[in-house]
Amino acid sequence: MMNTTGRVSPASLLTALILAVTAFQLALSMTIPALPAIIAGLGGDTGAIGLAQALFALAGAVATVFLPLSDRFGRRRYLIAALAAGGLGALLCALAAEPGLFTVGRILQGFGVVALPLSNILTHQNLPPARFGRALGLLSMVNLGVSGADALLAGWLADTYGHRIIFWIMLAFQVVTVAAVARLLPADAPDPSRRPDWPGMVVLALGVVALLVGISNGSAWGWTSPATLGALAGGLVLLTVFVVVEKRTARPMVLVGRLRSRRTWPLLLVPIFAMGALFGLTVFVLPLYGQNTQIGLGMSALTFAALISVPSSVLNCVCAPIGGALALRLGWRRLLLLGMGGMVAGMIALTAFLPVTWIVIVAAACVGALFFGFAGTAANGLAVLLSPKESASFLPAMMSCAFSIGAALGVSVSVSMLTALGDGTQGAFTGTVGVLAGMSVLAMLAAVLVPSPAPAERVAA
Repeated sequence: MMNTTGRVSPASLLTALILAVTAFQLALSMTIPALPAIIAGLGGDTGAIGLAQALFALAGAVATVFLPLSDRFGRRRYLIAALAAGGLGALLCALAAEPGLFTVGRILQGFGVVALPLSNILTHQNLPPARFGRALGLLSMVNLGVSGADALLAGWLADTYGHRIIFWIMLAFQVVTVAAVARLLPADAPDPSRRPDWPGMVVLALGVVALLVGISNGSAWGWTSPATLGALAGGLVLLTVFVVVEKRTARPMVLVGRLRSRRTWPLLLVPIFAMGALFGLTVFVLPLYGQNTQIGLGMSALTFAALISVPSSVLNCVCAPIGGALALRLGWRRLLLLGMGGMVAGMIALTAFLPVTWIVIVAAACVGALFFGFAGTAANGLAVLLSPKESASFLPAMMSCAFSIGAALGVSVSVSMLTALGDGTQGAFTGTVGVLAGMSVLAMLAAVLVPSPAPAERVAA
């Protein structure tokens, strides 16, 4: 474990980390109600802005892949670098007059996803066990949005002033956060003995990027075009190379042999498919459909935030502690199945009744709460319980990456399906939600295959 070079009070530590987690939460949540305004303000290219959102999520996956660098160079440094990148990204998004520069900005903002796992590690290092659990719950609530006030503000700003002011606010918050983290967090003592698995990290990141770029652009480029086939084939080749590299590396970032275990791969598939369904729905499809005045629900950005974003955010925070309590009564696997079963039902209801406003409001809130509050809580708990004893951090680290990959996959699939089915038609939106519902079914099937922890493992938890 990396040592720190100074003491810090719990209040100062939590202040800095809450700001860091909030900075990323704003970069995610404030763009959701403003998405139609962003598309209109940057030329009306839905596919290009959808790709930017997918790459935002993918950047989070890449940043998570490179998280072991924090062991080598210091966790505070890594966090400050991610926050600084987010600030630069917000600046580029505020200044962008076309999708290209906006996409670069969103990629830089996506690196901020490491704020939560780094915050969890730093609280564990600097707080006594009695305070660590409470701090973890507080940071998780902040990560889920707590009240949805940020979405309400973004909706009002988008309706009144356009989308650019939202990114100026993000930039100001990032500057304050970088200063607070640099001032309040203790410095890490770098550990030169930790040698990053550079080949593995680079090959894995490039492979995932190539696959998701191919999926995102398949409809626009043509599924049989050389560009699409090249991206998909290149991604598969790079992931194969990654397996070979990891098997030959003395200190691999991923012990690929463990991925074949039933204690590992079904659990990782749950967030990949479930987070994909949820992220594609809430970050891309619903904001466009909800604010579409021709065939959609015809809401303003503020109304969408109030009726869709806020209830989901509040319900997520209510269900998260309930999920933790239920896990002790029902068991972690049963809670996972309960959450995923409810999510599948909600996704099917959305597909069948997408034009019905009140069903969309209720189902969207329930789908998010059932995943984040129940299924997601259970998946994270099972990751700790099912991880190999000799490598306790293996499965939790892989889960964090799986959540980010799932988010990127969901937006990529949504962009591709909405384009293929005829962007701007009722059939296109219904069909896209149906595909996302299919992804939630795949997550449910993967959840069925997840084994229950042994009695000794449940007691240890």
